[in-house]
Amino acid sequence: MNNIYEILKRLYSHLLFLVLLGISLSLYFNTTYYQKAQVGSVTLSITGFWHQQASRFTDLFSLRRTNLLLTLENTRLRNEIESYRVKLQAYADASRQITDTVGVFSYVPAKVIDNSINSRNNYIILDAGTRKGVYKGMGVICSNGVVGIVANANQSYSSVISLLNTDIKVSAMHKKSGSFGAISWDGRNYRRVILDEIPLHVNVAVGDTIITSGFSTIFPKGIPIGRVTDFFNKDGSFMEITVELFADFKSIDYVYLVNSRAHDEVNQIQSVKQ
Repeated sequence: MNNIYEILKRLYSHLLFLVLLGISLSLYFNTTYYQKAQVGSVTLSITGFWHQQASRFTDLFSLRRTNLLLTLENTRLRNEIESYRVKLQAYADASRQITDTVGVFSYVPAKVIDNSINSRNNYIILDAGTRKGVYKGMGVICSNGVVGIVANANQSYSSVISLLNTDIKVSAMHKKSGSFGAISWDGRNYRRVILDEIPLHVNVAVGDTIITSGFSTIFPKGIPIGRVTDFFNKDGSFMEITVELFADFKSIDYVYLVNSRAHDEVNQIQSVKQ
């Protein structure tokens, strides 16, 4: 007890100073609006800074959920657009009755869980399988363009032959002229593919857009692929066109699987032929 008393006695002057300083500051800052505003401004800056940092931190955790919600919303909109396209086509053709407006194509969202771009035969793994309606030969696109074609699927997952695979070819079209050919990858630059079989008389220019031709049940017509960066006379009859891809395969996160209603019908016809 005596020790505590001795300590308080030695610190008495310091404690008294602190108490008086606190009273003085309180009286000073509450005297005029200017002092209050100055203190409030400093406090607001500090609290605002920390709230901003905390918000950025929590946003990182909610980003994945936000991306998923956006993908689902985009899927719904793509399916609605396909339905409206069918309706417009029906109105344009007076001899056709509007009995089915679901559309030839519909879309299933999926997340990329594995992706490669460093080999000549690249594959992508998706978190969607047969339980979601995925089947072999299904087209895969992203918000920026064509991604690839499903090679295999089990109940929960599917593997996709990437457009960056030397074993795949996709029917493509020069948007401005309507001339079509085949897109393939030469195994070099992951940002560029080659468009073959475009005749020499076609007026091609750097910057022209290349899209899917629609000449298959895999992709709808008009899905963007890329833009022309270079072209030259290949063999006297056709051009070889270098196309810079719109899709950046290093940053693909969510994709859309293209469900073609014509797929089963075509398979039935092919099975009859066999």
